[in-house]
Amino acid sequence: MTLVSFYHGTDVYSALDILNNGLNSQRLLALQKQPVQLGVGWYASYKPEVAWFFASLAPGGGEDGCTVIEMLLSAEDFNFLVEKGDARIESIANVKFVAEQVCFSLRAFEFLNYRAEFKPYQEKS
Repeated sequence: MTLVSFYHGTDVYSALDILNNGLNSQRLLALQKQPVQLGVGWYASYKPEVAWFFASLAPGGGEDGCTVIEMLLSAEDFNFLVEKGDARIESIANVKFVAEQVCFSLRAFEFLNYRAEFKPYQEKS
């Protein structure tokens, strides 16, 4: 089975909540008050350095610090979510670098909490 790694940058409190409790649509809706490029959803990148960039912008990241979490998901499960329209891959707009992002819809949260592995990001040596 081929696994795909996704990286999500956020504040430390939100990262701990995801690692301990999974994705939570009520919590995300409470935090995601500003319009975002692809609409409401949980955003991730294929590259940890992109996630670190967005972690530094996370609300609350200044006080408590920011971090990156890694989500592992089988390629088959990811393709399933893309085909259903519950995951979208798009270029990131309005940044000074070229990268893609994946937006997982709220409908994908239950599936991801069951099928994906969330863990703290650790730089590979």
